[in-house]
Amino acid sequence: MTTDRGHHAVPHTADVRIEAWAPTQEECLAEAVAALVECFADVKDASAGRTVTAELAADTDEDRLIAVLDQVIYLVDTEDAVAVGLTVEIDAPVLRVAMPVVDLADVEIIGSAPKAVALSELRMEHAEGRWNASAIVDV
Repeated sequence: MTTDRGHHAVPHTADVRIEAWAPTQEECLAEAVAALVECFADVKDASAGRTVTAELAADTDEDRLIAVLDQVIYLVDTEDAVAVGLTVEIDAPVLRVAMPVVDLADVEIIGSAPKAVALSELRMEHAEGRWNASAIVDV
């Protein structure tokens, strides 16, 4: 039985496919971030040391998904930081995000770090009373 809100990852050739669902688009984006992070880091016992905020350009639903996932990858690459959550405000064409983060050195690495979000098979849609997202992530 599927819960109202959740996520998981599925192996996809040399990549990983993440899937997320929730009643609202904001919650679905947060679930997608959690799915991405869980592919490479164990953050379940981590406490955020700070929060990173950003305003991201995102005109469409798919753009919003790409923007938040790319922000997670950017933080790992440039700040050695891992997102442990997401709060988002959608004010098209701007997406305001706040990501509590923990230092990469303070979490257990359990997989390859994500490199990029593939544009193929990207999906962010509202159907049957909930938001659903999926993306293939290059690792």
